[in-house]
Amino acid sequence: MELSEKDEEYISSLLKQEKKVEAIAFIKNKTGMSLIEAKDYIDKKDISISGEDEQYLSSLINENKELEAVIFLHKNKDMSLLEAKNYIDRLILRKNIETNKRTTHKWGYVYDEELSTFVPNLARQKKALKIMKSIFWILLLIFLIQLIFLDRSSDIKMITFRFSISGILVLIITLPLGSLSIHYIENKLKKLKNLELSNQFEVKAFISNFEIFLYGLLLLIFIIGIAIFFVKIDYKDYKGIFYLLGLIIMTIYGIYEFLKKLKNGKYSLNIDNRGITLLYDKDEIKSIKFEKINFIKFYAKKFKRGENNIPSIEIFDMEKNIFTELDIKISDYILLKMYFEKYKVLVKDEFKKI
Repeated sequence: MELSEKDEEYISSLLKQEKKVEAIAFIKNKTGMSLIEAKDYIDKKDISISGEDEQYLSSLINENKELEAVIFLHKNKDMSLLEAKNYIDRLILRKNIETNKRTTHKWGYVYDEELSTFVPNLARQKKALKIMKSIFWILLLIFLIQLIFLDRSSDIKMITFRFSISGILVLIITLPLGSLSIHYIENKLKKLKNLELSNQFEVKAFISNFEIFLYGLLLLIFIIGIAIFFVKIDYKDYKGIFYLLGLIIMTIYGIYEFLKKLKNGKYSLNIDNRGITLLYDKDEIKSIKFEKINFIKFYAKKFKRGENNIPSIEIFDMEKNIFTELDIKISDYILLKMYFEKYKVLVKDEFKKI
């Protein structure tokens, strides 16, 4: 039995991960070859690309000569055109990821080497809080002096007096909130850094409880609105009927989105040393082995007013099809990054913040 193109890609992916024994076993079982024949086949396929070759390929990529890079691998490394193209695509992706790591900057964030992501700049926040405390004491001192020498007949003195009171009240609210925010972030980072990596774990799809509550509340308001319309509407008034139909359509769409969110919350990923399994309500839907994963992408969903603060994961197979997409918790985002780094899975991290 001959090997298909997909089989060849699978074998190449095993060899890239230095899983030569698994590749030999795969060929033996797939083709019926003897162990020696399978080993000979793999020895011919197991082409190592030296550092010099990789530098040369990188120089071609930098000069936008991807086609020449593919031809070089095809001719000099005995790769098929598809294997050579896939190798160059992954090399380009890896280079882009490395470049992105070095050049990305986020205002108000600093890069944490331990977590391999951007975290809030606590040093800057503490400095800002310290300045605010100094301003608070200055305003309080000015207020006390003004209180002693207050002249109600002077408009300027009364304006500065009110300004001092307003500033003090704002800072009385802001300072405790700032301190609580810093304390919360410090505890959060401490917990994330203490996460333990196990050989098998489950990642559940994340749904914001606040978002569910808000959806439910809005639907309740809409349903009450429909009931009031039914009672008070003048059915001879076409404008009123039009508004009622619009409200009903919006409510139906809202219920659909609400049920969709609840359904999405039942998805989860089971991760072990063999690969990733997608589950729905604990039942297996499909699975993918690590060697068949092209790359994994973390990102934040974008809206008109900015980005979502919830990480999303996309898993791409060797054909660059999306295996699955899920919203996940911050702790799971850090855990998955650690796990994929351990198993040398290529990760494109566009989220990069906590």
